[in-house]
This record gives sequence, structure tokens and C-alpha cells, in this order.
Amino acid sequence: MKIIGLYGWSGSGKTDLICRLLKKFSTFLNVSTIKHTHHNVTIDKEDKDSFKHKVSGAKEIMIWGGHNWALIHNGNDNENIVLDDLCNKFSKETDLLIIEGLKDGNFPKIEVYNSKLKREIICKKNSSTIALVYDKIDKKISDINLPIFEFSETEKISDFIINFLKIKK
Repeated sequence: MKIIGLYGWSGSGKTDLICRLLKKFSTFLNVSTIKHTHHNVTIDKEDKDSFKHKVSGAKEIMIWGGHNWALIHNGNDNENIVLDDLCNKFSKETDLLIIEGLKDGNFPKIEVYNSKLKREIICKKNSSTIALVYDKIDKKISDINLPIFEFSETEKISDFIINFLKIKK
């Protein structure tokens, strides 16, 4: 499984770009995603059976219906979840894993930069960054020594990822 990450400040356009890339890649690859957040994730609601299973002590709960299923894992404060553990949960059919967020992960990443947010560029301090996607050129981008792409250049960005990861079409 090949892995590429997209990271940037909240509101930078990561999700929009990932959705465009998914539409492109999913025509010839099995693509899966991870959305990383700094908060604990809760997807089961208090009035649902899966929630009742959780509060009654289940470590993991699988929800299954028709052709779809989801696994809810309930960790504790002492549990150290690492990316490799999560990658092993995906189907063996997955060709490409796109990770949104997790800027400090040790895998190739692309920063999505939005000048309107008036935030610093992160890739200057991130050695795993392989490219930068931007909304408009400003003075913060002028000294970046990486391939750069306009936010709207979905084809060029997808071709760059394919070539970088050596994915066969």
C-alpha cells in the first residue's frame, strides 16, 4: 500500500483537494483515507446500541449492515495508537492510502497553504513534505524549495503523486 498525506491549517482546503484527488484516483485504484484529528473521536450516539455496547465494556464494536461495516475501537489514556496499527486495519485491496492531517507522520506529505488564513507555512520545518499546494503566490512561498502547485491544478497534483509514489495506472 502506498501512502500520501495532505496537511495544513484548519480551513486551508485539504478536504476539498482530497475529494478531488479521490475522484481521480478511484477510477483506477482502490483508495482509502484516514482523517486525523487532535480530538477523541465519537461516532456512536448515546441512544444507539453500539454506544450501549461501549459503555457496557466492549473494547471494539463492529457495525454491519448490507455491504457496509465500521469498526469502533475504544482506547484508553495509556494506549499508544500508531499509524502502522491503523494501516493494518485496511483491506489488503487498498492500493493508496491518503491521510488528511498528521503533519508529523513519517511518510511523504503535501502541505495545503491558504494565504487568507494568515498562518505560517509549516513545510519549512517538516522534512517529510514533498510539495506545496497554494491558493496564491505570496512572499512566504518565494523561498520554498519544493515543487509547488496551484490549488486548482488537480491533474498536475495527481500526476505528481502518481510519479512520486511510482504508481502504475
